[in-house]
Formats: sequence, structure tokens, C-alpha cells
Amino acid sequence: MNNRTLSVVTAVSAIIALAVGLIVYVITDELMMILWTALLIFGIALLALSFLCSSESGKFGPSESINRFVWGALMAVIGAMGILSTYADINIWILVAIFLIAMALVGTVALYVNGKKEGQ
Repeated sequence: MNNRTLSVVTAVSAIIALAVGLIVYVITDELMMILWTALLIFGIALLALSFLCSSESGKFGPSESINRFVWGALMAVIGAMGILSTYADINIWILVAIFLIAMALVGTVALYVNGKKEGQ
């Protein structure tokens, strides 16, 4: 898929995520649910789009595919943690631990995929 098409699909995903966030806000009457829902949905969309991007590494960093995968996972985890903190009585340190575990898993997957492509 070319870059323009991916950019349009990414923008449409962001608009849909924001619209769903507004719907959830109207239903729940929790203002922060706009942010949490939009982050969760847009993060999942970026994760899905990461499989359609170029997997060739550039000279100065990871491939577009890995970049979108990591950012999508980061957004989805933050959105899920926000929803959890809004509706569940969870200690902040448990949320921090969940975030650290998720980022360790995402980093491990990204390193594995990147190393596998470089023949290591």
C-alpha cells in the first residue's frame, strides 16, 4: 500500500476513534472517556495498519511497520489503562506495573521482528 493511502486510512481511523470517543462520552457522561476511548481505538488501528506498512529499515531507525506497531501499542495500552482507572478502583502502582509489562512485551516483539529481518 502506498504512503498516501496509508496516510488517508490513518486520518480516517483518527476521526472514527474521536467520534466513538464522543459517543462513549455522551453515554457515560465521563469527559475523559473521549481521550481514553480515542487512544484505545486509534492505537488498535495503528497496530492493524503496521502490518500493511513497509518493513524495510531506514538508515537511521526502525522500519515504518515497527514504528507504527510500537506507537499503536503504546496508545492502546494508555487508553486501556485510562478506562481501567476511570471505572475500576485500581491502585496507580498496579497500572504502572501493567504499563511496564506491556512496554517490555512490545519492545521484545519489536526487537525480535527487527533482528529477524536483519538476519541476526
